[in-house]
Amino acid sequence: MRGTVLLLLTGLLTLCLCSAIVGEPYPDRRVLTPYQSVATSVELWSLRYNPAALAVDEDWQFYYAHTYSDSEMAGNDLVYTGFDGVAFGVEWLGSGGKPNARHQIIALSKEIKKRIFLGTSYRWVSSDDVRENKAHFWTHSLLVRPNERFSFAVRVDNANHMRYQGSRTDAIYTYSAGLNLGKSKFIIGADYHQLTGQKLSEGSYHLFTSVEPLDGLTIFGDYGDRVEPFYGTPIESNKFGLGIRLDLAEMMVSTFNAFDKDGKFFRGNAAFGSFKRQQRTSVRPRHDLADLLLGGKLTEKEYPAFFFSGDPALNMKYFPSSTK
Repeated sequence: MRGTVLLLLTGLLTLCLCSAIVGEPYPDRRVLTPYQSVATSVELWSLRYNPAALAVDEDWQFYYAHTYSDSEMAGNDLVYTGFDGVAFGVEWLGSGGKPNARHQIIALSKEIKKRIFLGTSYRWVSSDDVRENKAHFWTHSLLVRPNERFSFAVRVDNANHMRYQGSRTDAIYTYSAGLNLGKSKFIIGADYHQLTGQKLSEGSYHLFTSVEPLDGLTIFGDYGDRVEPFYGTPIESNKFGLGIRLDLAEMMVSTFNAFDKDGKFFRGNAAFGSFKRQQRTSVRPRHDLADLLLGGKLTEKEYPAFFFSGDPALNMKYFPSSTK
């Protein structure tokens, strides 16, 4: 109950927080991350795509990612960390001759009813360039996962309508749905973005898909328009991305590349993650053995619906493709 009240108070603060900057901001001023649709977002990428999903996984997590755009691997970096519905992240920018900048993000999430999650995040910018220095944004989201097959979400970016040149900028509304099609964890997600004042038919879309052909090996991709708060219109149109992720018990590594509509390489991302809970792993021991550590009181609490991140570990040192 206390967490729900805190989220509601945070939302009310949106009405009285705003900041003014002058001049044109730099586009593309975020660290590239593997795209996840709002409805299918899980783990710490939810800090970017859907803060409400942070409460799905209560265990501690840590992410480091590096974005690059050339063979020298020079680029920008981020660190995300969080547990139990609370997450914090920092993005360091400044590659390509652009001014140095830092994005700080904090998010809170709460399961308000069974399989219904509410979340909010606040991002502020510190930059050497006065045109984007002190910019800040509120994001609010709602996530509903009635079972392990379906997921629905609504997200509002730039909910505080950041002031720019004396006028309030548009909020961005995203409506999202996701579907998990089976044991191979073939997932489809779709986002539809709409700006304040736009007709429904004037919005933009983004599609996401992922498949886990082998335990711990996930292939994922996306296509559509990437939309960031403040810039108003999509900053990356008709882009598509392709990536691969490898889970190794309590950690993961992934790589992701984004391309323009002509198939030309645009940017890349390499990421490392560490988890308190164990993932379904692609590394197999020679024999199927399990080391079970049981203690304390039994609980009837159910795990929330896991989408992209594999099944709960159930305290096993090793587990087969299914824990059921």
